[in-house]
Amino acid sequence: MSKNSFAVLAIVLGHLVTDLQAGALPIALPFLKEIFSLNYTQMAIIVLVQNVMTSVIQPLFGYITDKKSLPQFLSWTAALGGAGFALVGYSSSYGVLLAAVTFISLASATYHPQASKTCNLLSDSTNKARNMGFFSVGGNGGMAVGSLMMTYLAVREGGLHNCIYFIIPGVLVFVLLEYAMPEFKRVNFAYNKMNEQKHNASVLGLSYINVVLMLLYIFLRSTAYSSIHTYLPVYFMKFRSFDTITASNLVTIFLLSGVVGTLFGAVLSDKVGPRKIIVGSILLSALPIGFLPHATTPWASMLAVSLTGFFIISSFATTVVVVQNMMPNNVGMASGLTIGFSVGMSGFGVTVLGYLADTFGLPNVLESIAILPVVAALVATRIPIPEKL
Repeated sequence: MSKNSFAVLAIVLGHLVTDLQAGALPIALPFLKEIFSLNYTQMAIIVLVQNVMTSVIQPLFGYITDKKSLPQFLSWTAALGGAGFALVGYSSSYGVLLAAVTFISLASATYHPQASKTCNLLSDSTNKARNMGFFSVGGNGGMAVGSLMMTYLAVREGGLHNCIYFIIPGVLVFVLLEYAMPEFKRVNFAYNKMNEQKHNASVLGLSYINVVLMLLYIFLRSTAYSSIHTYLPVYFMKFRSFDTITASNLVTIFLLSGVVGTLFGAVLSDKVGPRKIIVGSILLSALPIGFLPHATTPWASMLAVSLTGFFIISSFATTVVVVQNMMPNNVGMASGLTIGFSVGMSGFGVTVLGYLADTFGLPNVLESIAILPVVAALVATRIPIPEKL
């Protein structure tokens, strides 16, 4: 394996470990709900804190890394993102819990823009979309692995105190990223040197309104995705009387389907073009989302969550690459906006839906989520795609 390929693999695994907590938190929420007697709004606030802290910091850190690359932060932030979840299991109050989630989110926020930018710089025109697909799969895979870990650990003796085991992958990825650090520094130094010669940033003839439209699309997609991810285990446990393991396994299936969908969408995007992936995948997700609340058996539920997870997030890597091409001299900022800001701001959408669930009932709210992909598809039809894609 070449140094370049190893560096890409390392940064993908770093993404996986950083996002372990994002997959583990929804599995822990039903247990935290019982421990702290939380309502749906308070549960949603936990997700909001996680997403907003990430969204506020990521574009800012992306801007900083465009001015001065900081690849040396990658190993530390990935390790803290993975290990920080241990704090959740030892929270003594709702306030301490929110503080722990804030700490995790800050570590995650600082990793993503620099890591996405470095993955972009490690790629050439023949493998940029593919490598970004692998990078995206690392994050979605981390969510799935985190879900599996939490499902296994939460029902063992010690309960949420078993979150302490999240320290192990954090330490391992720290060593891996430190080993790949010379290659990270090499490509970032070359980017900095090239950027010093460019004083006027261009957006390939596109106005910033097109970037805003793309971010709106990602916000709508992420609100639907995060809401299903957050409320799925609670819904199936409370309204379908599924046991904890079955409900948690459905979340894991949802996330793993997203991993497959992300990679499939990234590879297919090079063949059919990004617009078809961006519009088609989100439209195809509407039907299984609408069916989800009506699935009454484990098998029907498994089919619904599999199709939902596969289609709803298939455009993830494609949208990142499109915005990076819209902002070629601000790749870090583009990464922070797409992976951080617009995804993170979906926490507001999840919180609003949590309030509506308290008012009108969770089943009614889950049914209404199917509207979001349709609106996102309409927005996507108005976005011009850069010619080079």
